[in-house]
Amino acid sequence: MAPLDKNHSYHIGAFTYSQTLYFITFSFVLRAKTSIIESKCSVELSGHKAKQQPHAIMKRYLPKTVEEFLSAVKNPYSYNFSKNIYIWFGLLWGLPIPLFAGFLETHIYSLVGIEQRFLEALSSPIQLFFLAHPPVFALIFGILGTIRFEKDKELAKTIGQLRDITIHDTLTGLKNRRYFAHIFHDECARSQRNNDPMSLLFLDIDHFKRVNDTHGHHVGDEVLIQLGSHLMRHCRPYDTAVRWGGEEFLLLLSSADEQVASHFAERLRKSVDYELSSKFAFAITVSIGLAQYQMDDTLESLTDRADQALYHAKATGRNRVVTWSKLDNESYHTKIF
Repeated sequence: MAPLDKNHSYHIGAFTYSQTLYFITFSFVLRAKTSIIESKCSVELSGHKAKQQPHAIMKRYLPKTVEEFLSAVKNPYSYNFSKNIYIWFGLLWGLPIPLFAGFLETHIYSLVGIEQRFLEALSSPIQLFFLAHPPVFALIFGILGTIRFEKDKELAKTIGQLRDITIHDTLTGLKNRRYFAHIFHDECARSQRNNDPMSLLFLDIDHFKRVNDTHGHHVGDEVLIQLGSHLMRHCRPYDTAVRWGGEEFLLLLSSADEQVASHFAERLRKSVDYELSSKFAFAITVSIGLAQYQMDDTLESLTDRADQALYHAKATGRNRVVTWSKLDNESYHTKIF
């Protein structure tokens, strides 16, 4: 058997193997990016106003993909071995190439009767090409890991924003009715577990319809915004302020029995009259109904009692605080109903 040329003997097999890994790796990456672009294309094309063809949309997104890659190249996270686990994936992915090339060289030379150690094979000049594969793959995977990391951060931020939208009133910034219904049972369980009193204030802006009719809805919205900010400033950190709907607001006061809540409600009523009225060319006042949480209260029963107290406050002159326990039920029903 004729002796084999050293540079030719193992280069074909190892080079073919390395190129196969290259093909698998970049095919995977290209397919992943193509799937993302195609999904974006399908979303845009599903709209009634979409007029561009898929290739035009892909042409628009490809520069963004290149920009993301170049941005990841500049990001130190791409080269952080302690945090970017994708770097280690790249090293493991590229490590078989120089090992395979070294073993292939020693095997081929053994077939022709030439003894060569594995470490000697790795030290040959041609092996520098194969030895470069692990760090190259580590670099590529590190960059892809950074892109994935940034995408995950962007997704988490978007999810957080969507969550905030679902639990906050967009106009006032207060928690909304859905959020209050969700946390009410937890607050009730905490109150019962700690034997801690809890009270609910039901607020309504007096003559709010007149504000909208006389000054316009944009002024009415500003009144709501100012009241929402006022409630947030005057509530304790562990209280919950909620826009219930329209010009109605709720305040869930933790660690507050009816007496404590009544004093707080009275201070709140006076501060609204004094502070908010000075910001507008007309008086801003609120009526407040108050009910203390009782054992086995439901959301409906507690809000219903506070709402009836509020209704009595509005029916007896407005701009006042009425507690449910002090209502004279007989005279109340006779006068109101």
